[in-house]
Amino acid sequence: MKPSVVIILNRLVIGGQAVDTIPLAYYLQQDFTIVILYGEKETDEIEANFLLKQYPGLQVKKLRLLRRTVNPFIDFLAFISIIKQLKFFRADIVHTHGSKSGLLGRLAAWFLQVPVIVHTFHGHLFHSYFNSFGSKWVRIIEKWLASISTNIVALSNEQKKELTEIFNIAPTNKISVIQLGVDEHVLQIGTANSRQKFRNQFQLSNTAVAVGSIGRIVPIKNQLLFLEVAKATLDSGKQDVYFFVVGDGESKKEMVDYMLANKIAFSDVGKPKDNARVIFTSWVEDMAAVYNGMDIIVLTSFNEGTPLAIIEAQFCGKPVIASNVGGVKDTFQPEISGFLVDGFRVNNYVAALNKLIDNNELRNEMGDAAIQFANNSFAKSKEVEAMKNLYLKQLSKTKP
Repeated sequence: MKPSVVIILNRLVIGGQAVDTIPLAYYLQQDFTIVILYGEKETDEIEANFLLKQYPGLQVKKLRLLRRTVNPFIDFLAFISIIKQLKFFRADIVHTHGSKSGLLGRLAAWFLQVPVIVHTFHGHLFHSYFNSFGSKWVRIIEKWLASISTNIVALSNEQKKELTEIFNIAPTNKISVIQLGVDEHVLQIGTANSRQKFRNQFQLSNTAVAVGSIGRIVPIKNQLLFLEVAKATLDSGKQDVYFFVVGDGESKKEMVDYMLANKIAFSDVGKPKDNARVIFTSWVEDMAAVYNGMDIIVLTSFNEGTPLAIIEAQFCGKPVIASNVGGVKDTFQPEISGFLVDGFRVNNYVAALNKLIDNNELRNEMGDAAIQFANNSFAKSKEVEAMKNLYLKQLSKTKP
């Protein structure tokens, strides 16, 4: 009989957590009975049901009381519902992803004495989300949760360093580094057609340079800096360059207000507009078309774990420009497949961006290096095998 693994996600929405975990669970079914529990989405999010069509046959169950917002009463009810599910599926392993599921899921597993409790840090809340008092309490809680966990998964060596040395969340021997894996065939099949589809949709010429920021539009992602970089680039007289904001979220209004205040022509909800140089696409299901249609991907976050957008962009041969935070520097090769930027000065991003805009040959060279690095470092098969071995190793420790 296969061991039972219950995976708990904050939400099943477009984003790194679901895009990584759903295919991982699909391939792990060969050796484990997998059940996925997930919470209610935010109003500005879209559930990633297309992933369940790409990877059919998974057992999934939505827990409507598991929500991102903090509400002690609702959270307690969510905790009870998780306990019921873990009992029903007779979990041998509980694997949580994200902050809220990591808290309630691990507590429920500990309460039921589930033999193996694993948590993956896709990112963390240790800084830049709350004030110093709030951040301190987050670290205290996460340290205690780590103590009741069997194993912690870090997605990069830099993230492991943060967890062990910088924030002292868990000892080294409790942390396993398992890098994200990408199902490359989803992104790399039919790339020419995929690229043309995107560029036709937004009426881009073959010579136009498309620059993208991809992710949930929230303060921690710092996409306002992306717009400031776009403004500086356009003000310098660059022609045939277009900036795309792919995603949605609570900071969208602030970004639109910035565009209006600075009289920058833009289009919204993915609709082409003759003079628009900045395009808000909202959420997009066909991310292969987005990555292949772009020429450069930019990340400006204040805090990141292991950004999937940077990894997926490289599978599609796109050079990246990214802020030097968290585990970002482990996701590409600075100066080879992109540029790593220290700090958040507009001029530093513009300088890196101009190198790529002005030099098509450099874009192609970095894009080729990106594909090679991504294929060697982030193949899904490697992640699946590493996670399988982690589960089996932890289960073996529970046997007399």
